Amino acid sequence: MIDPSTAVGTGLAILGSKDVLNKLLGPTADYVGGEAAGFIKKCNINLDGIFQKAVRKLGTKIEDPGSVSPRVLRHIIDDGRFCEDELAAEYYGGLLAGSREPTGKDDRCLPYISRVKAMSVLQIRAHFAIYYSLLRLHKDSNINLGLSSEVSKAGLLLPHEFLASLFPPQQNNRYWGTMTHVVVGLSSDDLIRNYAYGSKNDLEGRFPSADADGVYVEPTFFGAELFMWALGVEYATAHEFFKIDIEEIDPVIAIPASARRK
Repeated sequence: MIDPSTAVGTGLAILGSKDVLNKLLGPTADYVGGEAAGFIKKCNINLDGIFQKAVRKLGTKIEDPGSVSPRVLRHIIDDGRFCEDELAAEYYGGLLAGSREPTGKDDRCLPYISRVKAMSVLQIRAHFAIYYSLLRLHKDSNINLGLSSEVSKAGLLLPHEFLASLFPPQQNNRYWGTMTHVVVGLSSDDLIRNYAYGSKNDLEGRFPSADADGVYVEPTFFGAELFMWALGVEYATAHEFFKIDIEEIDPVIAIPASARRK
């Protein structure tokens, strides 16, 4: 790892300039410009936070025999060491906890890890808030998320204020661009489906009782399972989604209660 203080004259235009590097990256320059020991320390702090979350999610199960697939661990370490967002770290901690099992060879969570690695923090926040709201509004429901004909029954109307509250304040004047980044991205990743956004009149075709402008979304089997992995559920299957005890979930972020169900 190159330290800008010793890189002057090396021909490295950016890494050789501490001032330019700090202007470009801000505090993130610590990952690139510090000494190797400082870089390792910062990464280890991030990973330790993820491991702490995994242990918390396991609870007393941590005392049971078990291990995690090396492939799973490698992917979590690769991205987790750079993860400074609290909720994203919860996802990685849940994936790690849910992967711990007797053989240490079960790597079924790899597609979910890949999805989290490809998601922005804004998309992670929206994904968590949507499925938390879905569980709150449809607790103990008999809806089968594996049947396309039934998924529409679980559709949600998210007022614009609901989503705006999940975004950083500095994004307020960029709401539409941020909202479409989140909604279209989640849909492209099969984490929600059949979305629509606009005025309440625009949404009536999919949500007849729409009483607010906003975004309409429907859950997906994969999206529900990713939420369960984030909680650290072992052998997560969306068929069990509505059996989750919402009282045991620490939402980590503030989630408005303004989402509407059909």
